[in-house]
Amino acid sequence: MKSPHSSATKIPPATVTLTAKGHANIKGTHKKTFELVTDSELSDGGTCIIGVATEPQTEHLLQLRGSVKIELQCGTATDTVHAMMNPLYIASDPLIIRTHGEPQHNSLCIGANKGAAALDRELIDALRAPGAELAMTLSPLAAHTDELVGCLFIVAMPIGNRDDLSPRARATLASVDIILAEDTRTTRAMLGRLRADYISFHNHNEQERVPEILERLANGSKIALVSDAGTPLVSDPGFPIVRAAAAAGHLVIPLPGPDAVTAALSVSGLPTNDYRFLGFLPRKTGERASRIAQIKEADYTCVVFEAPHRMIKSLEAIAGQLGNRPLALCRNMTKPGEEFLRGTAHELAALLQTRDAVRGEFAIVIGPGEIAINRSLTGELRNVAKSLLANGVATKIVAAAMAEATGAPKRDMFNAILTLKD
Repeated sequence: MKSPHSSATKIPPATVTLTAKGHANIKGTHKKTFELVTDSELSDGGTCIIGVATEPQTEHLLQLRGSVKIELQCGTATDTVHAMMNPLYIASDPLIIRTHGEPQHNSLCIGANKGAAALDRELIDALRAPGAELAMTLSPLAAHTDELVGCLFIVAMPIGNRDDLSPRARATLASVDIILAEDTRTTRAMLGRLRADYISFHNHNEQERVPEILERLANGSKIALVSDAGTPLVSDPGFPIVRAAAAAGHLVIPLPGPDAVTAALSVSGLPTNDYRFLGFLPRKTGERASRIAQIKEADYTCVVFEAPHRMIKSLEAIAGQLGNRPLALCRNMTKPGEEFLRGTAHELAALLQTRDAVRGEFAIVIGPGEIAINRSLTGELRNVAKSLLANGVATKIVAAAMAEATGAPKRDMFNAILTLKD
């Protein structure tokens, strides 16, 4: 089923003209690029810069796709360059035209047939004259469908504090044609009015949306996938479209940022060099017990999510199967009421039971099991390791020595030594 947003990419303007000023320090000697800058001054080192004090015309540039003709004029001096619009161009990027043909960040155009050094010398001389002005006009050429490259940006959203949205993420979301959002109301409230169309994309409709999105990408659209909070695909929808877009040859670009898993790990006080993320614990008692049993002898740290109304039951289940395994509860990270609790599952369940209600969003970090540690490091070796640690020998050195003595993997032994230190 087509959505009302499934039309082709917005019709690009016939031409976009950027105006800039010349400068006495213009050299035009760079072989692979030329560039316009918004600053009004130019040092002697700017060998690719051919214009300063530029008016960017960003909104119009974002609409251009495919091949373009770039006409440069200063007085009577002119030159013409052919290039491709860079599919990764976003609003904050510099106005650089590159001869390199691969899409890349921080570029306006790619695959240009000339760098600054190949531009007409009469034009470069004219740009150095007092009062010189440059007009750079980009005109779209007849685009072939097979030359259009779509781009799917995977954008991490704040997990609670909206100030955690990175400047690059803001610029990207202000540049794309479509924003795919779990809940368009939540995302719109976070971002406000943008040039993009908001389209709902969640667990219940993502499969049926894929053909529509692929069609838009084939027309050269720039599309952002966001989740309600955190990094998309981490216990959130998105896998089908990422796989399909990559298979179709479109660009799939990550914009890293807020993530509840790594945030919880970073403050847990538990080993982080080897960990597994297991998503939400199952709702049904039997399935939850089965999932917990799978990590009973794990020699790595585990991270799970849990809903507040199931927290106490889940902690009791963890206590029953994992005993005194060290845990960290991370509640409402980056939000009002942020809280970090550490202890065993039994201790933490007892603490939560004293509260009138359990509220908020939880990440549970579960430390490695003693069984796995004891299997690798026993008896006299354990005592030797403790002695070395007590005398200030570095964890990495002790772990390497114990790995050599036991034949265990260095990674596993490092986890074991970290737990000994605790």
